[in-house]
Amino acid sequence: MGGKNPLDMGAFLGDQSPLKEKIKGFSPREGQIQMAEAVTDCLSKEIPLLVEAGTGTGKTLAYLTPAVALGLKVVVSTGTKNLQDQVNNKELPLLRNCVKPDLRWAVLKGRANYLCLRRYEALAAQPELALAGGDKGLEMLETWVKETRTGDLDQVRGKGLTSQLISEITSNSEQCLGGRCPRRESCFLMEARKKAAEADIVVVNHHLFLADLKLKSEGHGEALPRYQAVVFDEAHLMADVATQVFGVSVSRRRLSVLLRDLGKEAGQSAAVMQAGAACEKAGAGLFAKLLSLAAPAGTMALTSKHLEKLAPQGEKLSQALEGLITTLGGNEEQEALAERAKSIVHDLKAVAQPVAGFTVAWAQARGKGVALNLSPVEVGPHLEAALYQEYGALVFTSATLAPAGDLEPARARLGLPYESKKLVVASPFDPAHQSLLYVPKTMPPPQARNFVQEVAKEVESLLELSGGRAFVLFTSYRNLEAVSRLLIPELPYHCLVQGQAPRTSLLEKFVKKSPSVLFATSSFWQGVDVPGEELSAVIVDKLPFSPPDDPLVAARMEKLEQDGKSGFAHLMVPEAILTLRQGLGRLLRTAEDRGLLAVLDVRLFTKGYGRRFLKALEPIPHTRKIEDVKAFFNQEKTAG
Repeated sequence: MGGKNPLDMGAFLGDQSPLKEKIKGFSPREGQIQMAEAVTDCLSKEIPLLVEAGTGTGKTLAYLTPAVALGLKVVVSTGTKNLQDQVNNKELPLLRNCVKPDLRWAVLKGRANYLCLRRYEALAAQPELALAGGDKGLEMLETWVKETRTGDLDQVRGKGLTSQLISEITSNSEQCLGGRCPRRESCFLMEARKKAAEADIVVVNHHLFLADLKLKSEGHGEALPRYQAVVFDEAHLMADVATQVFGVSVSRRRLSVLLRDLGKEAGQSAAVMQAGAACEKAGAGLFAKLLSLAAPAGTMALTSKHLEKLAPQGEKLSQALEGLITTLGGNEEQEALAERAKSIVHDLKAVAQPVAGFTVAWAQARGKGVALNLSPVEVGPHLEAALYQEYGALVFTSATLAPAGDLEPARARLGLPYESKKLVVASPFDPAHQSLLYVPKTMPPPQARNFVQEVAKEVESLLELSGGRAFVLFTSYRNLEAVSRLLIPELPYHCLVQGQAPRTSLLEKFVKKSPSVLFATSSFWQGVDVPGEELSAVIVDKLPFSPPDDPLVAARMEKLEQDGKSGFAHLMVPEAILTLRQGLGRLLRTAEDRGLLAVLDVRLFTKGYGRRFLKALEPIPHTRKIEDVKAFFNQEKTAG
């Protein structure tokens, strides 16, 4: 860099940036340089940083440039695969070309992305054990295994690989034999970890990063190489992923996978088979009882009375698993199976003893699937013990972290130290001219009987004005199914419905077959990038409040109430605001994008809390007149 101070971010991202030659139309962004300077300070002084950087800031380069310039070993943790691919395929090659020619990086994925040679070879030797429909996939794998250098199943997804087959040829953390595995020297996962150990930048996802933290905190080894700093992009997803990772779950599927592996790997001794049958019978009793409790609601908190009712069946399963453990041993596979059985016994005891205010026990039922869960009410203490006490060079960033410019709730939710730095960088876009918020004048409230029918009418009118090109997003599957069933036969656009195909496939079709309309739920609120006019409207059926009867939401609200705060005002409203802003973020991906955000929920104007939503969406103009929506899209046609 010609002797320039590597900490001078203006030298990298300002008027004389080396990126100018590689990025067409490059111009310095004040917000990007401001964020890069704050990241440099964080990494240098090892003081955590929270940054909300509006869409268009260029936040990826704002944190990668200091990381590369300072020469640190940095883990970049993302919330979505889209962003992981962007960092790997776009930003890091750019920085290698312009800033650091010898820059090395690696993408490290979770176990379920890598073929396990031991399990694949065992299945290939006994193809009759493969689940129905797996023949085509096994045939394809026979050739691919000889050619692949990485074992990354993303290379062959969609080529006959069913989810059932993938579960048979990969190893989760319980199924992996680790150092005892006979195929350890050829292990694709170990090779990926080796490359990560040699890299300057390691790109992972939140789940893998947090799972590694948990492994280390429990003294069970590590999944990631040692690092000096971490950047969490899409940090608004961190708390929910941490809730999942730092909890435990005993599901019908987890037990059935153990017993299936037992049949394949533990031989056919009478003692093992008898013990396995006892576990199966005891498990059936526990999960049948649990299903009878949870099925009507889908998810439900387990009170002390519920846990008392489940205790006899839980004890029978624990005893049956203890009996199984005594029959196992003598080789690597059997020892690993015994460890898995011990883990289930341990987790059953944990779920039976939730600690009020700290953990919540809850049941989840979907179809025939059912699970006992124990989750932390707050993830901050876990992150403090496993991460903050060890590292200070931590950056948490997202386009939506502060409901209304205040990052303190995000800091508190993540449990970050009080001395953490905070920065809000406004989007360089012009939302006042690029977007419009529309709320109908007359709509029944969401609980009204005719709400779905009126939503369908309003959506049809809006799609006529936008010419399709819309996401229609729902807070429940029930409304999604009802509205899509009413509308799709009447619409002249290519219509897609969540669940018809994988998410990436739906998005590809949405763009290729424009004008399209996608009917979807919460998973499409965030992490979706459709720049350009193919997406010109996001229509939301109602304000995206979390269900108040969700066990984790209820437990967090109760804790706030005990602290003298309103759970609704301090939890429900801020999180719904962030979700709604995520929906708006789907619309404006470039400075040229224009789009309508329609919220078909009159509570924005009839309830006092509606003002908080409107304030958080400023400076977007809002209207209740359909004529203004028509004028907005006519303006787009005139400009085109």
